[in-house]
Amino acid sequence: MNTIKSIFYTCAVLLSILYLQSCPATAKNVKFAVTSDIHYTVATDADNGKYSNSTKALRGFVDRVNENDYDFVIFLGDNIDKSKPVNLRGFLNIIRHIKTPYYLVMGNRDVHKISGMSKEEYIKIVAQNNKYQKKFQNSYYFCPTNDLIVIVLDGVASGMPSEHGIFTTKTLKWLDEVLTKNKDKKALIFQHVPYKEPYESPEKQILEKNDYAAVIKHHNNILMICSGHYHKEFAQIDEKGVYHISVPALYAAPYYYYDMQVKYDKFPLRKAKNFKIDGTAKPAI
Repeated sequence: MNTIKSIFYTCAVLLSILYLQSCPATAKNVKFAVTSDIHYTVATDADNGKYSNSTKALRGFVDRVNENDYDFVIFLGDNIDKSKPVNLRGFLNIIRHIKTPYYLVMGNRDVHKISGMSKEEYIKIVAQNNKYQKKFQNSYYFCPTNDLIVIVLDGVASGMPSEHGIFTTKTLKWLDEVLTKNKDKKALIFQHVPYKEPYESPEKQILEKNDYAAVIKHHNNILMICSGHYHKEFAQIDEKGVYHISVPALYAAPYYYYDMQVKYDKFPLRKAKNFKIDGTAKPAI
């Protein structure tokens, strides 16, 4: 845990954008929990092998969330191990006890594996069981404050099993439009496959990455891109000041999730907004 703390402290930077506003001086703190790669399954421990502790870790995560005052919770994909309705419903039945609004990112394990669910089937089941995701959408966004936008982005393959990140032309066009429409807000992007990888893995990286990069580099209001998939902790700030965060797999010891905060202050006389991200890896069990 000390290692990831030092990464965040090293990466911490103050990002400023000048803008006109007449609000009184206020300070805000948006707190959220992020977890990834639970690989939940209804199989027994004997059948489940290395994912045998996924249920225990997931229940522990739900307990930890309910012990804290989070504004929202994000599941970064590979929420289930095999793409079967019984696994998804079992997963949703556990997380329905979370008292905070929670949102799901699609992972490569969640949809379109052999004999698995389509994206449409997956979304339908999620919408039936999560009141915060009633719309049948692969990618969507919400605004926890007037100054922040949270974007949940679909970047997994459609129609074939693959560990690659695949962002379609339609998805990238939608992302570009959302970032443009909300240019006066800071954006937090959550996706399964990272843009900045924790380590090199040719079979996992984003395909047609230049197309994705073109959209990201075109906008100046992105504060963070947060992902899972690689099962490894990672934090870096790029040349534009964007935080790139990778979250470890919850199913594996030490069963970490991330406790994160966006802190920002408003100074009317200086006409500026200052944003800072802090994060700590915490054990679910």
